[in-house]
Amino acid sequence: MFPNFWTPVLPVAEIGLAPLAVELAGESLVLFRNSAAQFVAFLDRCPHRGAPLSRGQVTEDGCLECPYHGWRFASDGACTHVPFNSLNPTQRSKLSAVRLPTRVIAGILWVFTGTENVPEPQLPSSLLEPNERYVIHHEIWNAHWTRAIDISLDYLHIPFVHRDSFGGEFHDPVHKNAIAQISVTATADGMALTNQLNTLPYGIEIDWHQPNNVVLKLDLGGMPLRPHLFAIPINTQQMRFMQVVLPNPGIDPSNFDFDEFFAASLDDRTIIESQIGEVPNTNEGCNVPTDEPSLRFRRWYYRTVKNRRTEAIQGASAD
Repeated sequence: MFPNFWTPVLPVAEIGLAPLAVELAGESLVLFRNSAAQFVAFLDRCPHRGAPLSRGQVTEDGCLECPYHGWRFASDGACTHVPFNSLNPTQRSKLSAVRLPTRVIAGILWVFTGTENVPEPQLPSSLLEPNERYVIHHEIWNAHWTRAIDISLDYLHIPFVHRDSFGGEFHDPVHKNAIAQISVTATADGMALTNQLNTLPYGIEIDWHQPNNVVLKLDLGGMPLRPHLFAIPINTQQMRFMQVVLPNPGIDPSNFDFDEFFAASLDDRTIIESQIGEVPNTNEGCNVPTDEPSLRFRRWYYRTVKNRRTEAIQGASAD
């Protein structure tokens, strides 16, 4: 569903020594922290009989022990012990669990949704500050992940979806006949947007980083923080919406109402949970020139993600 991408999964503060089951892009994973305080992600099934490893335990030596027959797996997935069997290292080497690459960035555990040809994450510099600088909020929405990217790239939903909050200013009579000025610039890993009404002296800059990160450059307009929005697929009907906020240097986070800031996204949630399935392709539905950011994202999704998933399924069927 989401092949060969780096994506955040959960804040590291929520991952401990006890195995934690999570679903990512339709795949069951188990996350845990070993005795050396390293974070690990496996597919959540034992190679022996397919039991969920998340129901097991982390042993004193940092291995994950299967709850079914007690097989133990080191942090690299290697099988280290099979009770009641005398196996040599060569035999055990064929019994490994499937480990997924991980990184800790911005206070979050990131997972690469593949096991081969693993690139380093390519991230904006605003996500490379010390972990303790970030304020993180996440919740599960009942929608396809592409819907959250779609609305986050859409400047012109603000006056309507957020009518009763920060979008109210757009209903000033001076904006009655305003024309939107939206420019899109391709970047190495996505696009950069500038959005403005011709009746306003300022606008909003937005960056999209493939596959599922939208950065709102609100600090350029005076807001004392920079939000990073992530739409993390759980399955085809659910996603985890994660906000990773970087306060400006010198700002005391205790003096900012983060709860109110995060609550603004509930307006978006109401809309996208009312939509069915993934975003449609660009040849479906009605579109206008100001939809260009959304259309670029949709073209990328159907070419890069949807087609890749289809090819993988067809390849597996052929095997």
